[in-house]
Amino acid sequence: MTTGTMLDLRRTDLRTNVLENPYWITSAELTLACDDQDAVLFSFPITKSVSPGYGSKLILLHELVLEVNTVFAGGTIALTIGQGSLATDAVTTAGLVTDVDVDMYWEATDGAADAIALGFHVPDTASNYLTAKAAATWGTDASIVPADTTVLCIVAYLTSSSTITQGSAYLHALISVVPGV
Repeated sequence: MTTGTMLDLRRTDLRTNVLENPYWITSAELTLACDDQDAVLFSFPITKSVSPGYGSKLILLHELVLEVNTVFAGGTIALTIGQGSLATDAVTTAGLVTDVDVDMYWEATDGAADAIALGFHVPDTASNYLTAKAAATWGTDASIVPADTTVLCIVAYLTSSSTITQGSAYLHALISVVPGV
């Protein structure tokens, strides 16, 4: 596994499930500041820290939608969305992210096309996540088990062949928290 320097884009105002399952969560804004960073959009700790605590419950990832409000420009844009891990949820900007699978959710073909097109985009090129959903399996590619150490997170990897001059996007995730007894 490799590591990258983190840019923290998790929203501290996300809350645990107060609505019926499933429910939507939205990342902070993905911008040109994310160029060559591991932009952590969501993390899933047991205990509340930067992100809400999810307890020891299973998180199911039903849908992912990338909302591009301003197209990314400046060179040839590359974007993937994958899974990483943090030593603890207290790790923030400039901390280290361990890359688990940099394109688990969004492959490079989708990401490059979606980042330069306004609107709402869903992953539609084969990825581990889509393969799991198509097979109706909820293994590690379509679910997350919260932890307080080696905290799994959803990470955007944005790069370009030159300086990125503009761009704005948000990732929306439809999740369910499986109630535990």
